[in-house]
Amino acid sequence: MTKSPRTLIGPNDPAPYIIRNPEGRRRKDCILICEHGGRDVPESMDLLGLSPDLFEKHYAYDIGVRRITETLSDLLDAPAVIANYSRMIIDLNRRPDHPTSIPSQGEGMIIPGNRDLTTEEREQRIAEFFIPFHTALETMIDENLEEGHIPAIISIHSFTPTFFKQKRPWEFCILWVQDPRIPEPLMEWFARDGHTIGNNQPYDARILRGTTVNAHADARRLPSALIEIRNDLTDTDAKSDIWAEKLAQALPPVLDDPETHTLFDGEDLPFDPAYEKIYMDELIEKAKRGEI
Repeated sequence: MTKSPRTLIGPNDPAPYIIRNPEGRRRKDCILICEHGGRDVPESMDLLGLSPDLFEKHYAYDIGVRRITETLSDLLDAPAVIANYSRMIIDLNRRPDHPTSIPSQGEGMIIPGNRDLTTEEREQRIAEFFIPFHTALETMIDENLEEGHIPAIISIHSFTPTFFKQKRPWEFCILWVQDPRIPEPLMEWFARDGHTIGNNQPYDARILRGTTVNAHADARRLPSALIEIRNDLTDTDAKSDIWAEKLAQALPPVLDDPETHTLFDGEDLPFDPAYEKIYMDELIEKAKRGEI
């Protein structure tokens, strides 16, 4: 495999991201993001040394979320920033210095193209995949703020029904740190709709930081929510469309509330980097024992 070509993304490859519906009528009050919606790999990277069928798996992308985000963008008439490339190249929803930013393995499977990367090779992935996506999102937010509008940032993800031996009962989850304005009414809506709700499940965003929402919304005190849907409920276009339609019903009352579009005025929740690792290690051990 050739490493460090002049550019990783060639002329026949897609761009790092797309912006769907950039001038939608909700451009001023809502931006959808989909960091794990892509599963492409540039020709130069030779599928990271993996077989094509592995890019149908959860560790390559979040199943169903691209369809949900695209459909929701159309239903809400809202812009969406959607990644085109697999998170196995670099995870757009992690800090670049995070240990899992460029994963060396996926669910125990070694990723040959990610082994023994040099600092230059890591920086090249950050430059070609990570920075363009985040710059596009930051630019959209800045344009709104310059025009006097405070947008809500909604990130769409999916999660596996099991984690090691642990069954995950939740169907609809929201990860959030401190601003309840979007998370609480959405969880209430989906609970009334008969769904099993996960509040900061399957991961606790109050402890695990470094997501796109943390960087672009929490850091600027913007309203936000990171949505997680169990992927056995999103593994077909028809199922994904159902979730998009539900979100298109649940979100407008929140987005139409003027109080949503103000800067969060509560206190910041402290972040403990040391406990972040302890929490994740304990979560894995708990899952291995099959405990919820």
